[in-house]
Amino acid sequence: MHTAPHIVPVEFAGHQALQLRTRHGVAIVALHGAHLLSWVPTGGREVLWLSPQALPEPASIRGGVPVCWPWFATQRMPAGAMQHGPLRNLPWQVQAVHTCGDQEVSLTLHPCLEREPRLMEWAPGLQVALRITLGAALTQTLHTHNGGSQPFTLTQGLHSYFAVGQATQVGIEGLQGLRYQERNAPESAVQHTPFALDAQHPACDRIYDHLAIGPGVQAALGEPALAQTDAADAQAPGHRYTLVDPIWQRRIQIDTQGSQSVVVWNPGSAGARTMADVPDAAWQDFFCVEAANAGVDAVQLAPGGQHSLVQIIRIIF
Repeated sequence: MHTAPHIVPVEFAGHQALQLRTRHGVAIVALHGAHLLSWVPTGGREVLWLSPQALPEPASIRGGVPVCWPWFATQRMPAGAMQHGPLRNLPWQVQAVHTCGDQEVSLTLHPCLEREPRLMEWAPGLQVALRITLGAALTQTLHTHNGGSQPFTLTQGLHSYFAVGQATQVGIEGLQGLRYQERNAPESAVQHTPFALDAQHPACDRIYDHLAIGPGVQAALGEPALAQTDAADAQAPGHRYTLVDPIWQRRIQIDTQGSQSVVVWNPGSAGARTMADVPDAAWQDFFCVEAANAGVDAVQLAPGGQHSLVQIIRIIF
């Protein structure tokens, strides 16, 4: 007999959090940043990587799934603001809870935006909520509503850190044929071969864009398609990526909706040594595949406009 789905308060890795449990597994969500810290499917191993030397609150948490909003990295970031936006550093509150038999539980949270009064200056009238649903898959839906009187240009991401057996051994399916921009590279390029880290220079920071157009059409055109920037277009069918881990003999499947970009990131050995909250060798233990709307794929939200960024994660053996 299976236990009914439930949500209970817990402390996890030094954070006040909520534990979601169904017959399919257990997930942990911190109230600091609405940060997904852990997901362990029933009978399986941990899906997410969380740094063992993450900095204490109110600093943002390293690992899990940080919420980047209403700008990604430093893109369109106002002067005096923090990288990836303020949501990772704010307390969040529970807005709603729903259950479905013993199969599924859903938790909706919203941030305490009054803790960052400058956000009303940077993004007046913008509202956001995050829904996390635990069932046979784990789904995150980041919903934005422009309640202001002016258009807003939104960049965002769900910055997932996936735990892997060895970063240099994993591959990522679903990127071939897509155009990407490597950080600090002078020009964009197209992913012609299956993705894997360069074992000699194991660092990667790429934004793959224009996903709604599809790699086949891009190849036929011989060039990247024009960015689709209105909210209706951004809700077009998304994309699927699969993180293939031969060491742990599993495949992490990531389906996205409302996402025109995907970010692939690992700091490599040199990058990890510059990060206070990442052990020097820990870059080998994770790989980031991030559902996003970034760079040229920013979403233009008209007054009254809405947008949902969705990622659905499944474990395939």
